[in-house]
Amino acid sequence: MATVAAIRLSQWPTPIRLFASQWVNIYAHIWRPQLIPSLSIALPGISLNLPTLDDIWGSILKAVPKKKPSHSRRRHRRMAGKALPEVTGLCKCPGCGETKRTHRLCQHCLQDMRRIWRQDDAELGQQRHEGGV
Repeated sequence: MATVAAIRLSQWPTPIRLFASQWVNIYAHIWRPQLIPSLSIALPGISLNLPTLDDIWGSILKAVPKKKPSHSRRRHRRMAGKALPEVTGLCKCPGCGETKRTHRLCQHCLQDMRRIWRQDDAELGQQRHEGGV
């Protein structure tokens, strides 16, 4: 690195060359190659049981989704907090005793009334058909 820096420093003007050469000397003094072996010798009894990439690789691959989420699933997830409000206005129908919403027609009684009306319409249609022929 010092040779590459020296070649490039020769192209710079003199004040920059002086400043850069001082910086290279300070950098080389701080990061001596002798510090690295001394640190490794100073801590021989400490061993960190860190998992290697081979150990972690299987769990990383399992954590990745295999398919893109569909549009409906994304919308369902984003709108999950907006639930329907609970219906609190309920009462019993006086006619059949089933549970119904307050101030609304009972659906069971309404089905019974429609069935009766259909039967009446069918009887009237038969009477008209018989009387007209």
